[in-house]
Amino acid sequence: MLDLDIVVLGFDLAQMLNLSALLGLVGLFGIAIYAWSTLPDTIPVHFGFDGQVDGWGSKKVLWLLPIVGLAIYGLLTFISRYPHTFNYPVVITEENALRQYQIACSMLDWLKSEIVWIFVYIEWQIFHLATTENPNLGVWFMPVTSIIILGTIGYWLSQSFLAR
Repeated sequence: MLDLDIVVLGFDLAQMLNLSALLGLVGLFGIAIYAWSTLPDTIPVHFGFDGQVDGWGSKKVLWLLPIVGLAIYGLLTFISRYPHTFNYPVVITEENALRQYQIACSMLDWLKSEIVWIFVYIEWQIFHLATTENPNLGVWFMPVTSIIILGTIGYWLSQSFLAR
């Protein structure tokens, strides 16, 4: 079982994941600011499952991912303060409550960081692909991001079952 009290350079894992997400947010806003002044007015704004651009639109869309990323960061940070209100896949008892709360909060920390960094990747790709001849996000993008997110959820759910 994973030890949730990992400490590196004075930071525990939760703090490192939070810092990672914050750095991702800075990156998101940085890319949007830089891209705003360098990109044409029309940019790729939607990609199909095959990674091909299937929608073009205003470069105002550059601000969507930073704003949504900030909202997700804020929401997951806020709700992680109330793990006793979550729905759990196991019965919460006095004996397992603390461990279950730690597991749930760890899952939220990981998801927060992963989602923000996936957004950074998408924002960077929008910036990069807006000026290429044949823009393509890649056929692997959807499967890989799905595996990352669903794998994280699956791992932490399995930890919750093991810590019954």
